[in-house]
Amino acid sequence: MAARHRNQQQWTDLSFTSHDGLRLAGRHYRAARHGQGDRYPATPLLCLSSLTGNSDEFHALGCYLSSHPRQPRDVWCLDYRGRGQSRNDRTSAHYTSYMELRDILDFLVAFDLPHFDVLGSSRGGINAMLLAAARPAALRSTILNDLGPVLEPAGIARMMGFLTNMPSPVNWSEAVGLVRRIYQSSFPALEEDDWHAFARRYFKMQDDRPVLAFDPRIALGGRHLDLQKSLPDMWRQYLALFRHPLLIIRGEFSDMLSRKTVERMRTLHWRARAVTVPGQGHAPLLRDRASMETISVFLSENDKARQHGPENRLALSR
Repeated sequence: MAARHRNQQQWTDLSFTSHDGLRLAGRHYRAARHGQGDRYPATPLLCLSSLTGNSDEFHALGCYLSSHPRQPRDVWCLDYRGRGQSRNDRTSAHYTSYMELRDILDFLVAFDLPHFDVLGSSRGGINAMLLAAARPAALRSTILNDLGPVLEPAGIARMMGFLTNMPSPVNWSEAVGLVRRIYQSSFPALEEDDWHAFARRYFKMQDDRPVLAFDPRIALGGRHLDLQKSLPDMWRQYLALFRHPLLIIRGEFSDMLSRKTVERMRTLHWRARAVTVPGQGHAPLLRDRASMETISVFLSENDKARQHGPENRLALSR
């Protein structure tokens, strides 16, 4: 296990060794100590990224939550194997949610996180449900960013289409332009800084050229899906979240999480809330002030409820 300070006011780079000897990476956004604000402890937030994403996916949110003036909290992010600063796996068949779950469990042990809230974005939402089943006593609350028990075939087809045909840009400007062309219709309101942040989900700079920030073999996992048929649902996995408060975030233009699925999720889970991010598709970037403050309020309310016992937890869940 190792840590390297990238920026004292933003994050610390992390590295550790997985159960099978692979070197993995992550980030820690350490909570600022303002000496003011609420009098109850803030639970650390574990952020789990999308299929090809990495810790940088949560940079804006990590900075915002860790430096929040009322309730700063530690934010931990993991680069799955084959993503970001983590090493690629020699065996492409290991790029599965179940192997990622084992890496997450190794991460929790390596950095001594006995209790945490979890935010799962897209693929990270699947991993969050698996984690809730594997470590129910450790999990405090859950946020699912544009992911539910039913995945829409149109969204899967779109994602697999561009992942298996991703061109190689020659410079960063071309990388940003490529991502903009792919996502413009789903994210019509993004500004220039947002597009640069979006591009870092897919590319990183190496020898002055943008290269993929993920192992391209990750896309092989979807090549056997028959998108003409209904995909297997995950309602049984969703049951693992019923013990914990849940915030469901959906992009207004999402083609991966339908409104119908969100409504059923809310009906089944009595402590679930749902919000829509206007002007964004799959998956919302969580960089806008409204989204970040919604997440902060949700986490802080649940921290406070735990301090005041079951009666207050019931009141806040309504």
